[in-house]
Amino acid sequence: MDTETLRRALEEAGLTGQQADTYLTLLELGPSPVVEITQHSSVSSSRIYDIVRQLEEMGFAETIERDRLHARPREPIDVLERLRDKSEMLADAAGEIEDRWEQPDPQESRISVLKQQESVLRSASDAITEAVVSVELAVTPNQLRELQPTIETAATENGVLVQVDVYDIDGTIRDEDIPRPEGVLEVRRNPIPGPFLAIVDRRHAYFTPNVHSDEPYGITIGDEILSFILHWYFLTCLWGASDSVHINPDQPPTYVSIEEFVHDAAPLWQEGATMTVTAIGHHNESGELVDVTGELVEITSNGFIDTSEQPTYTDLAGQVTLFLETDDGEYTVGGWGALFEDVEAQVIRIEDIELERP
Repeated sequence: MDTETLRRALEEAGLTGQQADTYLTLLELGPSPVVEITQHSSVSSSRIYDIVRQLEEMGFAETIERDRLHARPREPIDVLERLRDKSEMLADAAGEIEDRWEQPDPQESRISVLKQQESVLRSASDAITEAVVSVELAVTPNQLRELQPTIETAATENGVLVQVDVYDIDGTIRDEDIPRPEGVLEVRRNPIPGPFLAIVDRRHAYFTPNVHSDEPYGITIGDEILSFILHWYFLTCLWGASDSVHINPDQPPTYVSIEEFVHDAAPLWQEGATMTVTAIGHHNESGELVDVTGELVEITSNGFIDTSEQPTYTDLAGQVTLFLETDDGEYTVGGWGALFEDVEAQVIRIEDIELERP
């Protein structure tokens, strides 16, 4: 680096032009009478004593009283620290500007690939803050701790239904050490490391690889169909393979996926249990948000269901329909993207179960 560039760097670190020039001259000359510094720098003799005193106060130089006042540069620990702090600040600012430039505008872009994983987590946090119905989340313990305040606000203040799958990365985390944000529906432990994934209100998804990635990146998605695909990945590869460590005792059995409801409820229904179920979602004809409560009288998957055993998620991969007998007649309830049923359910809640007596 040439002297002029070095001078500009010192000025960026907070020195004036004359201070930088004097300091560089001291580095070059070593301990010297102050009056001689003017002969090797652009600083006048009338200013040199003030500049040297300023550098001494700033920690860049020190003076020695002899027959004439001498000055010498101090060990450049403070100088280096100041330059490195400045460099890190500028690098951080550059990264932040790049992140904000790359931040997707949900009105303009459905899919965005970002270089910084932290940007995806921030976007997911913002989306959770604005969530209305549901959040499906797969995270490391540290990521969960970072998002915990946002999750708790969404769950307790906004009534959002949150399911959290936590990766036990090294297989040593204890159940009691897994964060359990207040108000979430359920927390599960996943023994296999996987990606960060957040699916918000079925319309927005956020993904970053936690492991096995050559370089960091993340994806934000504002598309219902692609979010649905990631929902199935969450349900079958993550949630369905995990063990429950916490279920909200203040919530009745509540589901944001019709497939998960049928997977859990079908064995009891097949054994003759009487279930009262509430389905909350949009009426397919009017588009209005409706709340339908009735007795579950039939379950079909792709037009039929095998009542001899518990259905797998593969069995439920097509059209799943619930038939509810209400005071206003029978309603059919479908899941995400339902076309033929009366109601596209966003939330399914079991209000009451009466088991058949032996």
